[in-house]
Amino acid sequence: MVLNKNIKFHFFVLSGLALSPLYGVLSKEPSFFWVHNLEPLGFLLLICFLSIVFPLIIAIASTFFVNGFPKFREVLQNVILSFLMVLVSLPYIKRILDDSLLGPILIAVFIGIVFSYCYKKYAGPGLFLSYISPSILIFPVLFVFVPQIFVLIFPKNVEVNYPKVSIPSNTPVIFILFDEFPLSSLLNKELLIDEVAFPNFKKLADNSHWFRNTSANYAWTGHAVMSALTGVAQKNSLLGTYRNFPNNLFTLMGHEYQVKGYESALRLCPPHICENQQVGKDWDETKIFWMDIVAIYLNLILPQANKFGVPDISQSYKDFWSENKGEVGGSKKTKVFVKKEFNIPMFESEFGTEVMAGREELMVEFLEGIKSEPKKAFNFLHILLPHMPYRFLSSGKQYDLSGEYDLIGLDQKASKGGTWENSEWLTRIQYQKFLNQVAYTDRLLGNIIGRLEELGIFDSSLFILSADHGVHIKEKGLRRKVNYENLGDIAPIPLFIKLPHQKKGEINDIPATSGDIVPTLADFLKIKVPWEMVGHSLFKESIGERKRYIQDFEINSYKVPKDLKPHLFAAVERKQQLFGEFQGWDSFRLQGITSGELLDQPVSKFQIQPFEEVQVHMKTESQIQTRPGYLPAIVQGQITGLDSKEDWRALIAVNGIFQAESPVMERENKKNILGFLPEQAFKDGDNKIEVYLLKKPFAKPFKVFKPRLSGD
Repeated sequence: MVLNKNIKFHFFVLSGLALSPLYGVLSKEPSFFWVHNLEPLGFLLLICFLSIVFPLIIAIASTFFVNGFPKFREVLQNVILSFLMVLVSLPYIKRILDDSLLGPILIAVFIGIVFSYCYKKYAGPGLFLSYISPSILIFPVLFVFVPQIFVLIFPKNVEVNYPKVSIPSNTPVIFILFDEFPLSSLLNKELLIDEVAFPNFKKLADNSHWFRNTSANYAWTGHAVMSALTGVAQKNSLLGTYRNFPNNLFTLMGHEYQVKGYESALRLCPPHICENQQVGKDWDETKIFWMDIVAIYLNLILPQANKFGVPDISQSYKDFWSENKGEVGGSKKTKVFVKKEFNIPMFESEFGTEVMAGREELMVEFLEGIKSEPKKAFNFLHILLPHMPYRFLSSGKQYDLSGEYDLIGLDQKASKGGTWENSEWLTRIQYQKFLNQVAYTDRLLGNIIGRLEELGIFDSSLFILSADHGVHIKEKGLRRKVNYENLGDIAPIPLFIKLPHQKKGEINDIPATSGDIVPTLADFLKIKVPWEMVGHSLFKESIGERKRYIQDFEINSYKVPKDLKPHLFAAVERKQQLFGEFQGWDSFRLQGITSGELLDQPVSKFQIQPFEEVQVHMKTESQIQTRPGYLPAIVQGQITGLDSKEDWRALIAVNGIFQAESPVMERENKKNILGFLPEQAFKDGDNKIEVYLLKKPFAKPFKVFKPRLSGD
C-alpha cells in the first residue's frame, strides 16, 4: 500500500484537534495558572507544546511507526487514524453520555473505525482535514483573548511599588487559613468548642480571643482569601496575583519581616518576598505542571475517569497526582508521586496503596519551614482542609484511596459548586465523611501547635486561625452557591486570634468578618496600612453598627444577620439529631432506626433466617484486610431478588458485630446499600464483612435475614 502523501500532515491535524479542548477547560480556571505561578513565557510554551510540538511529535512518530512495518502499513494507518479520531470525539460524546462508562468509548471507537475506513476509500475526509487545519491555531488565539487569561499573559502592572512601612513590633506571626470550614462543625449544643471531639481547637480557644460571630465576606475561595489577606472589597474581574494586588499582607510585612507563604489557590506573595518560593524548584515545578495537564486531559476524555485511576481535579488546583506515605507532622518526609521517568501514576503498581497527599505535603513543608529565629517572621498557610474530597478519618487513616466515593450524592452540573441530590442517606454519609475530616484537621492543628511549642514560639507569637468560608451539606441544597437557606452553613467561620503570652481565652460575639483580619493584625503590630480597607480592628472598643454581606462567585450579595447564633443552634441541633451525643470518633456514625438496639450487638444474639432467593453483590471482598494508614470503612453493595426496598433495611456486620446500617436505595434502576463503618469495627489483619436484611416493622422482635453473598 502507498501511503496518502498528506498522511503525516493529517496525523498532525488530528493530534492538534484532539488536544484543543484543553484550551476550553483551562480558560475557565485561571486559578490553575495562579497556583502554578505561570509567567507569560510559560503560557507561550504551553501553547507551543499543545498546538505544535506534541502534535508534531505524534505525527512524526506515527509516520515512522507505519513506515517501519511495510507489510502492515494499511492496518497500522487505520489503527492510528481511528485512535486519533477517538481522542477527538470522546470529549463531545462524553458531554452527552456523561454517566455512562462504556457508552462514550464504544461510540467513539465506532466513529474512529468509520472515519479510518472513509479516509482510505474516499478523498473527502483527507480534504476536510486539510481545510480545517487552520483551526488548530484558532483555539490558542481564542484562549489568549479570554479576559481572565489575557490579563495573566499581558499583566498591566509589571512594575509595582510595594508598600514600605515601619513595623515597631518584633512579634512572630502565624496565620492559618482553612478552607470550607463552617463553624458549627466544631460546636456542641452550648455553642462551645466540643472538647472531646476537637481537643486542639478547644486548646486554642482557651488561649485566644475567639470571635464567635464571624462571617465570611465571600463564598468563593479566590475572593475570600483575597479579602482575608488585603482587607479590601473584591471585584469579580480582578485576579489573585501579586501583580494585581500589590497591597496585601505579604507585601505589608515583607519590608521588615522574614515571610514564608504557602498558598493553595492564589499567588499574592511575590517571589522576592516569600522565601519558600525562592528555592530552586523549577524542574520539579515544571514536572508537576505537566503532570497536572495530563490529569486534566484524562479527566476531559475519559468517562468516569476515576474508574481508570485518574485523580479528581475538581477540588484543588495543583499536584493532582501527588501522594505521600504516613501521617503528617514533625519531620516525617513526604514522597511526591512524580517519577524521574514521565510515567502516568495510574499505571504504577504503588498507586492504589499510596496515601493521598497534596494537602499533607503542603502541611509538612509548612511545619518544616517554621524556625525559632528570627523573631520578625511571618508564616502563612492556606490549606484545602477540611475541603472536599473527604477521605480522612479522625485518626489520619484513609478509607477511599481512589476517590470513588468523593462525589456520591452531588450533582456538579446543577450549579456552581454543586447541588446535593434528593437523597437523605447519601448526603448524610457525606456529612459524616466531612466531620471525620474536621477531626483530622483538628489533629493537624495539634501538630502545628506542638511544633510551635517545641520551638518555643507559640507563647510569644501572634497566632491567627480562620477559614475562607463554610459549606452546606444537606439534600437538595446548594453546596457552595449562597442563598438564604444555606447561609447559616456558609457564612459563619472560625476566627481565633491568640495574642503573645495570652493565657486565658475570651469569647467575643461582636459582628466580625474575615475582612477584619488585616486591620486587626495591623492594629496590634502598630502598622500604618497605606491603603484603604473595609474592615475594622476587632480590638477597638467599639466598631459601631455595621451591615454584613456575603457574596457569591458572581458577586451577588446576601445580607448576614447581626447575630449568627440562631443559625449555629440550628446547625448543631441537626448534627446531634443525625449522630447523637458525641461519644468518641471510634464509634462515630449516623444514627439509624435501630442504633440503640442492634448496633454494637453480636449477630449471634439474634435469630437469623436464611434468605437464599436474595443475593448481595459486594463491591469489596467479604474478607478484607486493614493496612497501615488505611481502613476500608465504606461498604457498598447491590441487592437482587428483593421486591420492595421500603420494607427492608441493611445491617452490616464486621467480625460478627453489627456496626452500621443502610437503607435500601433505588439508583439507576438497581437496589443499592451504602454504609460507613466506625473505626472500632476493625481489628488488625483480616476482617469479615457480612450483610443482613432487617424487615419491617424494624422493632422487637427483630426479623433478621441472611441473604446470599455473591460468590457464596
